[in-house]
Amino acid sequence: MKTPHKTIPQSLADVEELLAQVAASDAATRKVTAQMDAEITRIREKYAAILDREKTLREAAEEQIASWAELNKADFGDRRSMVLTHGTIGWRLGNPAVKLRARVKADQALEQVKRRLPEYVRRVEELDKAALLSAYTGKAISAEDLEACGLKITQTERFYCEPKSEETER
Repeated sequence: MKTPHKTIPQSLADVEELLAQVAASDAATRKVTAQMDAEITRIREKYAAILDREKTLREAAEEQIASWAELNKADFGDRRSMVLTHGTIGWRLGNPAVKLRARVKADQALEQVKRRLPEYVRRVEELDKAALLSAYTGKAISAEDLEACGLKITQTERFYCEPKSEETER
């Protein structure tokens, strides 16, 4: 498809004509996207039962293999996995995690860590930008106050072109 040369519109009528092109293109895109989504949905529905059946069969087989492996850990020797004809079975270690012991509440553990291991307690200090913006908007702080702290309030402006959503024919 040949790209049209870029010229700047000379009048509001030219802009209206271009916006009509944008609206028509937007409508055509939405129509094609809807058709594409409908086809994709039909294809997903066509294969959903097969995929569900295969997933169920795989999960059942994996469950049976895991049960056998649990009962026959001695067959693994000192290894964590076993290579078989059709694949590998075994155990993977998860990442280490800090967990609460039974009957210990999080606030109790935090207090004990504060007392015994204080270097492992986080203390996060950060700017509350939302509160600063709200205070500035409500005139509780001034631009000079912010400037003295090395801050400023900025706002960007961005052009937009928003076509109407009615069906438009080209």
